[in-house]
Amino acid sequence: MEDDKEIIEQVLQGNKEAYEQIILKYQGRVLSLIHKMLGYPQEKQDIVQEIFMKAYYHLPQYKPQHKFSSWLYRITANHCLDEIRRRKRTPYVGEMDFDVSDPATPETVYLEKEQKTILQQRMKSLERNYRVVLEMRYLQSLTYEEIGKSLGIPLSTVRTRIAHGKKKLRKIIQQSGKGGK
Repeated sequence: MEDDKEIIEQVLQGNKEAYEQIILKYQGRVLSLIHKMLGYPQEKQDIVQEIFMKAYYHLPQYKPQHKFSSWLYRITANHCLDEIRRRKRTPYVGEMDFDVSDPATPETVYLEKEQKTILQQRMKSLERNYRVVLEMRYLQSLTYEEIGKSLGIPLSTVRTRIAHGKKKLRKIIQQSGKGGK
């Protein structure tokens, strides 16, 4: 697949079909971010389409010196935050697949999955600012820089929110009696 910047240049020169390559490359990641922030909305395909349409119409404002993926994730995150505001509800942290490459026993797999479920439930009680950055960092494996660009916040704010979010999450877990460090 061609480099993002080359594809974007083609789209900006009038080759609208080239945009399909961008959609195919990023639709899975965009959908994943939607799941993390909104849960499993019934209209998820509509939301994905809206995000790619928004990105398409704002493509002339994209600055090629930045990673396209970060720019697209910022559009996605902002769209999801708008949806959250519109719905006036707390985002659901959906159940994520748990990949165990070599499980020792079915019991181990069950216990690890239960721990992950408990952690996700505890994360729901965090304030949205902390929950979103923790999910982006630890569930999506984004760098601090990518999180900052996606949410439009300074790197120092990302660091602070992650540190405070971890501290608050640790306190919630300890208070619940489910232990862990």
